[in-house]
Order: sequence, then structure tokens, then C-alpha cells
Amino acid sequence: MLAVTVLTSRRLGRIVCSVLLAGALLGPPSVFAAPGPNPAAPQAIPPLPQSQPATWAITLDQTTLYSGPSDQAIAFGDISAQVTLQVLGYQGDWAHIYNPRSRTEAWVASDRLGPGEPPSRYITMTPPQPTDEFDARGIVTDGAPLAVYPTPADEAADGQLNPNTWLDLTATVNGEDGSRWYRTSTGDFVPADLVFIPERTEDFTGRWLDVNLNTPTRVTAYEGDSEVSSFLAIRGTGTRPTPTGVFTILRRVANETMNSDTIGIPRFGPGGYYLTNVLFTQYFTGDGASLHYNYWSSAWGYPGSHGCLGLTYGDSAWLWEWAHVGTPIVIHY
Repeated sequence: MLAVTVLTSRRLGRIVCSVLLAGALLGPPSVFAAPGPNPAAPQAIPPLPQSQPATWAITLDQTTLYSGPSDQAIAFGDISAQVTLQVLGYQGDWAHIYNPRSRTEAWVASDRLGPGEPPSRYITMTPPQPTDEFDARGIVTDGAPLAVYPTPADEAADGQLNPNTWLDLTATVNGEDGSRWYRTSTGDFVPADLVFIPERTEDFTGRWLDVNLNTPTRVTAYEGDSEVSSFLAIRGTGTRPTPTGVFTILRRVANETMNSDTIGIPRFGPGGYYLTNVLFTQYFTGDGASLHYNYWSSAWGYPGSHGCLGLTYGDSAWLWEWAHVGTPIVIHY
């Protein structure tokens, strides 16, 4: 176990830390801003041998990384606040730093650093090789950890992702616990069973909805690639069609009052409405499109709404129990 030296405020102006810049000089986006192509970018290097106690620092705010101890040196890009860096040495007011996350070095103004603690051991571990590489966007369906290494261990967690968060994904790997994880474009990892990739629905093991707006309009519920239920729905019409694309359930209201004033249609004007006791409403857009019980019409499978997907009482009640905030919805013709 290496001894650890904590920086003092007196030495902040003379600290040298080494920063790792991934591939194109960027580590996770939470760590680096993406610079353009740079032929002078440092190559990733293995963890440095330790002959003396390691000194650790954190960035106090967003800081620019340079190829040498001067602001006239090549700028590699920016590193965000609260990034842990190892101190290698100093030269004047500049710190030479090593980032154990991206395994590269750089220079940074030493007054942008503060005392730090040793990072998680998972940061220095080599990630497992991908079992499948691709480029696709996926959306988080439940609260999910964003980890520096594919493991459920708390010390590997770098943050928590909320449902409805979109991610750029690049690969599938097998985690430390044997489960599947996705690698993000920033080098982080997220459990595969908590991310829905529209282009790879066959890989998803959770619950999701497919909505076919062709007549008769139909909502089909899936768990993984298995169909669970299917039912007709009233779709939008005229100038307010049901939107197409990939969405998730954003919020749910068990008993809603719907007022056309809220979407720009005067309540007492043409096409206006004021509806109470609209049960089992599950919104999937910020401007009001939702799945809900539609007691004032029975045009199942046909146009007739202001963009929502109207359901029977039985179907809307079943869907209320089955779905949740974050459930993906793929809507298409």
C-alpha cells in the first residue's frame, strides 16, 4: 500500500500533477472537453512506478491542460472540476500531472488545484475487452449507476443517471459480476439492462412499448423481445398528430384534469375542452402527449385526439400497473 501525501494550501502554487487524456485527449465527458485532432497529443502510458509516496490533488474548477509548463504550450483541452490527479512534480507555477483514469500526462496551472484523496482502485484497472462494438444512442429506463469500471461495487460509481437520460454507447462488455454492461463514448460503464437502444431492441430485457400509428393504431407491450399485451388506441388527428420517434414515460398522473387552454386551444373556442377524471395518464412528451383512459370517445384504432393515445379503461388500467417512469415508447407508422 502506497503512503499518501495530501497537498497543503502553502504548496498549491507549486504542485505538479499528471493528467490523463483519453484517446483524443479526453477522458469521460465529466472529466474532459473534447479537443480537436492534435498530432502533438501525448500517448497513453501505463501507471507510473512509485518510488515515493503518491501525492493527489483535485481540480478546483474547469482547467486547461497543456503540453508543457506554459500557457504558450499546446492546449490539449479542458478538464472539469473535482477530477482526481496524481502529482508528479512542478516547475514554477505549473503542475505536471498524471490522470489515472485516462493514463496520460499533461501540465496545468498549479493554482487551479486543491488537496485530493487517492482514487478508487477501479480507476486504475484495465477494463474488460468488448464483446461487441458499435455506435448507437440509448436511453436510461431506470435510475442507473455510471461507473468507471463495469461492476456494481459502490467504489466504482462515478455518478447516478436518472431515467430518460440519453447516452452515446460504443460497446458491450462483461462486468466483474458476469452481467452485461455498455461502455459509453466517455469511457464510463452502465448496466445494459437499464438502457434501451432503439436500434437494438433485441438486446433489451426490460419493458417497452411499440406504437404503430397505421390504421388500426395499436400499442404493443414487450418484455425483452416477448410480446406481453397488445391493444388499440385513438391517435392524434389534423394539426395535432401523435408524434413519432423514441420517447420514455416522463411523469404519471392517476387522475388528471385536461384543459385545452394549457396547449393553446381556448377552452370555450373551437376544439376546446375541459375534461375531469382522466384516469391513468402517462405523459411521454413535455407538451402533453400521453397515454390515458379515453372515456369520451370510442374510435379505437382511428384518429380522434389532440396527439395523445387514448385507451379503454381496461387497457389504460393494465398499462398503469405495468409501465413506470422511464419505460421506453417507440412510435412509428
